[in-house]
Amino acid sequence: MKKIVNKALFYKEWINVKWITLLTILVLLLYKVYGVMSLLNQNKMWLKDHNNGSWIARWFNNGLFGSERYYFIMVFIVMILAITLFIGEKTSETQGFIASMPFTRKEIILNKWFVGVLCLLISFVVTYIFLSLFYFANLKDLNTTLNPYSDIVKWFFMDTFQYVCIFTFMMLIQTVMGNSIVSSIVGGIILAVPMFVAGVVQDLIGRHYGFTESLYMVYDKINGWVNIYGYNGAHEEWYNPEINSNNISYKNCYYLNYKLKLLILFILTCLFLYLAYVAYKKRSLEYNLRLSVFNSLSHVFIWGFAICLGLVAGSIFGNERLRVFGICFIVFTIIGYFISKLLLKVLSSGK
Repeated sequence: MKKIVNKALFYKEWINVKWITLLTILVLLLYKVYGVMSLLNQNKMWLKDHNNGSWIARWFNNGLFGSERYYFIMVFIVMILAITLFIGEKTSETQGFIASMPFTRKEIILNKWFVGVLCLLISFVVTYIFLSLFYFANLKDLNTTLNPYSDIVKWFFMDTFQYVCIFTFMMLIQTVMGNSIVSSIVGGIILAVPMFVAGVVQDLIGRHYGFTESLYMVYDKINGWVNIYGYNGAHEEWYNPEINSNNISYKNCYYLNYKLKLLILFILTCLFLYLAYVAYKKRSLEYNLRLSVFNSLSHVFIWGFAICLGLVAGSIFGNERLRVFGICFIVFTIIGYFISKLLLKVLSSGK
């Protein structure tokens, strides 16, 4: 480990991202710790006003896994983290200076990764401790069977693996693209492309064969695996207990395929890190301000952008006819081809 982690490089990167660590801790405390505290207070008010104890069943479980905005904000923070680690070196002579020093490319990229992972890990550990303290401080108000402590442990590992994986992918995109801000934006979009394509395919099949329940079930399963952003999203199961005289539905949140998803996230993280190392080792510093630092990947960007634009246009303007969808797809793919070439030229004009 000492041969990989360089103290000077590690300290330099940590100085740049320590404020992101504090920001991440604040976000996690707001959406997770305050989330369970808020539901506990709502519970107490409900019990006081209605004298009904049925709602208290899974308040900790619901508070821990709630809030959809949390997922978007965390992805945004991970994008900022990746940008911060690379933007200074790409827009100044810092990277050339570091490259001239006795540091290997392997040391540079791995120290960036270790610092980013440490930033996320510290944030989740701090939040885990606060959640644990709050859990044990309120045991008298908890049904530990319906709100097991293992919920916190599962959340910790799932969210840590999730955002470390996304961060590693953002680093990979940073190593193959020049503009730091555009790189993170493109990386965020790429992770959503498989889910988008699956949705378009489902829509096309539905138009041709009709929308059926089996089609939606198959799509939900496919979407659950290709949507990396949704791996740490808990499944919500609604129920209405017979003892509920107010006819109110309650929910229980839990992970689907928990261990398998952790394994997939781990494998993807290792793959992305290896590819990031290979790309960083082969990239030329003089191409730092180009949109793509590898000429071969420029074609991937051009056609990827063009095809995605064609699919979006076909979905919006295609109506219910496959022929109209095909025409819109072809026309906007051609338009997207020229737009992407223009973007490459404009965003690479600095070099």
